[in-house]
Amino acid sequence: MRQTTKSYMSIESIEDGIVGNSVSMKAKLSWATLHSLLHSERAAHRQNGYVWLGDLLITQISEERGASIWSNIRKLQQKIVLAGINDYSAALDVPLPIWLMCGLLKSKNNLIRWGFLFVLERLLMRCKFLLDENELQHSNSTEGVGHFHDESRLEKANAVIDIMSSALSLVAQINETDRMNILKMCDVLFSQLCLKVLPATAMPFRDAMHDDKSFNCSDWNKKVDAGDHQPLKENCWEESMEDNNKFGNGDNPGFETASMAALLLRGQAIVPMQLVARVPAALFYWPLIQLAGAATDNIALGVSVGSKGRGNLPGATSDIRATLLLLLIGKCTADPAAFQEVGGEEFFRELLDDTDSRVAYHSSTFLLKRMMTEESESYQRMLHSLVSRAQQSNNEKLLENPYLQIRGLIQLANE
Repeated sequence: MRQTTKSYMSIESIEDGIVGNSVSMKAKLSWATLHSLLHSERAAHRQNGYVWLGDLLITQISEERGASIWSNIRKLQQKIVLAGINDYSAALDVPLPIWLMCGLLKSKNNLIRWGFLFVLERLLMRCKFLLDENELQHSNSTEGVGHFHDESRLEKANAVIDIMSSALSLVAQINETDRMNILKMCDVLFSQLCLKVLPATAMPFRDAMHDDKSFNCSDWNKKVDAGDHQPLKENCWEESMEDNNKFGNGDNPGFETASMAALLLRGQAIVPMQLVARVPAALFYWPLIQLAGAATDNIALGVSVGSKGRGNLPGATSDIRATLLLLLIGKCTADPAAFQEVGGEEFFRELLDDTDSRVAYHSSTFLLKRMMTEESESYQRMLHSLVSRAQQSNNEKLLENPYLQIRGLIQLANE
C-alpha cells in the first residue's frame, strides 16, 4: 500500500483512465487506509499513519524530478500554505500527502490536530538530513570549502525555518485553543531556533553562523543594572527574581534533560538572530498570549510537552512564555516593523499587568531601555521628577527595579 501511494500522488493520476480499474481501486483503498490511520482513535494506529505520511512528504523533496532540492523545498513550503488555507481543489496542484497533512490541522479533534505538529517535526528533521546529504555531494568538488560550508549551513537553516514558519503560522491562523497543541508548537519552534552551548568542561562552541549576532537570554538579564535586580518582598517580584537567579546558573546538572526554553534562560543555548529575523512575529506573541492562563495553573503540563525535562521544573509554561517574550523583544529591537506589528509600546505596557511576574518584569525592562534610547531627553526629565518624588515621599521602592521605575514614569506621564 505504501508503494502504491508513492506511485499515485494525486486524484488525477488515479482517475485519468490510464491505469486499470483494479489498480485504481487499490490506489483509492491505500489512500483511504492512510486517512483512516491518521484519524483513528487509537494512538498506535495514528503513529503508523504519521510514519507513512512522513515518508510520502519527504518524497516530494527527494524524488521530485527536474528540479534541485532547494527548489523542491520551496515548492513544498508553498503547497503547505495553499493546502492549509484552502479546501481541496485539483486546480491547486497540491499532492495528496500535503492535503492529508493539512487535513489533520482542520480536524475538530485536538488529538488529530496534534498529529499535524508531530508530522511537521519529523518532516523538518528529514529535511535537515536531505540537505546534509546534498551538501556532502557538492562539497567534495567545491573549492573554498570553509566559506562554502558556512554559507551552506545558514542557507540550510533558513530553508528549514521557512517551512516551519509557514506551517506554524497555519496553527495560529486557525486560532488553536488546545493548550497541549500550543505547547507542542512552541517545542517545535524552539527546537529549530535554539542551539545548545556545550558546558564549560567541553570544547568551546563556535559557529560562524551565530558568531556575529545571536540572542542569549541570560545576557539580556545581565544587561540590567545590578541595582535593578533587588527583590520586592511585598509582592510577586521576589519569586520572579529567585527564578531568574536559578535559571542563570550554568552548573545545573539537568543540562542534558532540561527543555530548550530552560536552557536558553540559563544561557546554555543561543538563538542566531538571522533565524529569528525569518520567523513571523506572530509566532512569538500569539502563543505568548494564548498561554497566559497556563503560566501558573499547571506546571506539569508545560513540562510534559514543552520539555525534555521528565518532570523537572525548568521547561514549565512560565519558562516557555518568558522565552517567547525574550525572542519577541529581540525581534522587535532589530526590526521596527515587527514592533509595530505587535501593537507597539501599548502591547508591552499591557504585559506589565501579566500574572506571570517574569513576563511583566522583562516587558518593563524592554520599555525602560527603549525609552532611554528613543526618548532620552524625555526620559532624563521624567526620571529626575521620579527621583524627586521618591526623595520627598521617602520611598526608595519607586526606583528599586525596572518594573517600578517604568510604572512610576507612566504614572508621571499620565498626570
